[in-house]
Amino acid sequence: MNKLRYWIITLILDVWCFSATGPCFDDYFLDQTMRLDFYFTGTKTQNIFSLDAVYISPLWSGSQTNLIDTLNLGHHLIRVYDVDSQTLIYSRGFSSIFNEWQSTNEAIQEIWRTFHFSVLIPLPRQAITVTLSSRDRQNQFIEYFKTNIEPDSRFINRDGVHTDYRLKKLIYNGAPTQKIDLLILPEGYTKSEMRQFRQKCRHFTEVLFNVSPFKEESDKFNVWFLEVPSAESGIDNPRGGTFKRTAFDLTYNALDLDRYVLTLNNKTVRDIAAQAPYDFIVFIFNSDKYGGGGIFNLYSTCYSTAAKPEQKGWPEYVFVHEFGHSFAGLADEYYTSSTPYNELYPMGVEPWEPNITALLNPTTLKWLDLVSPEVPVPTPWEKSAYEQATYSNASEFEQFLKSQKYYGKIGAFQGAGYASEGLYRPCLDCIMFSRNEIAFCPVCQAAIRKIIHFYSE
Repeated sequence: MNKLRYWIITLILDVWCFSATGPCFDDYFLDQTMRLDFYFTGTKTQNIFSLDAVYISPLWSGSQTNLIDTLNLGHHLIRVYDVDSQTLIYSRGFSSIFNEWQSTNEAIQEIWRTFHFSVLIPLPRQAITVTLSSRDRQNQFIEYFKTNIEPDSRFINRDGVHTDYRLKKLIYNGAPTQKIDLLILPEGYTKSEMRQFRQKCRHFTEVLFNVSPFKEESDKFNVWFLEVPSAESGIDNPRGGTFKRTAFDLTYNALDLDRYVLTLNNKTVRDIAAQAPYDFIVFIFNSDKYGGGGIFNLYSTCYSTAAKPEQKGWPEYVFVHEFGHSFAGLADEYYTSSTPYNELYPMGVEPWEPNITALLNPTTLKWLDLVSPEVPVPTPWEKSAYEQATYSNASEFEQFLKSQKYYGKIGAFQGAGYASEGLYRPCLDCIMFSRNEIAFCPVCQAAIRKIIHFYSE
């Protein structure tokens, strides 16, 4: 009877494990984190990936169920194999500053640059093979790096977490392995300004969880923040000749775009963030100058305060918009604003992002199941009138879009991803297209829900 019970329990566990995306966590991993630090070096056409260092820290806060990435998002893909069996035991897609930089004039001119990046994986029980791939111009993954790592190697850094910054729970709904852990970090807040940072954390968190689908899925999140003071208030603004001593080195003018705010100091970010459980990182930086940024599975950034009364609501828009990039891999749907990119999306190639399309075949549109039969694909709209018009305020802009026949409908509207032609967005308006009050369109919401369920199950 005991033997029969053993086999029944074993069968149940096997069925549960194989219903997840990947093997049973306990078969291959320990409840700790291995951080893999890489250097990405190259030009527009050349890639060299190299391993910088490996770290081990306590507590794995990611999913223990969905270990294999089935989302097909991101410009890069890390795969982890068990050496003995060559079983794929973990994978994740992500994007980087490097792949965005590769579309800039600097990279096109064959000027070489190096960028640092980290990938977190659960600590393997035994030797693993790690491969790193990037998409080519046809969006196919090409392997550029491969190595074996022994988890008990003397070359792995085991110093642990040395920071003593105050970690606070803002929202706690359960164990980190069963929830999505969002970590908010401050930039440009001095020790005496930490109260302001705490207020901003609460405010922006309330904003995010009042937007669908985060509102309906809020119980699947934990939100943490670390009080990391900067020596000086504010952040770098190179075009304004302003430079500040801050904790994470965030700066305006990233990739030579004035409003784009990123940091290249990845190691510091990861060293400090290791004090907290996290799946996604958000920076709130102390500034009233419009700006922010977001890269899939890297982090998002947002300025803290509107400079003028007529800009009320703009920081909140930036916070949600940029989190859409970093959390769900959503693309920018606008196409009339200046960017530093040159053909970030090659013509004739379907983008991997879930909310834009090259519409190479209307019958296989990635969101076709959400399109009503009466809506034509591609979907007509007064695109030329939109591009030629001048809008004195947001209301006029909104009225123009609402006057369109297919406003509020899901279709395929030309103009997206920084391109006037050749790329299409699912709706006339969305928070990924403009500063609007309707937030995410249904297609973006579906993409976000997919991420939420993948990370919280």
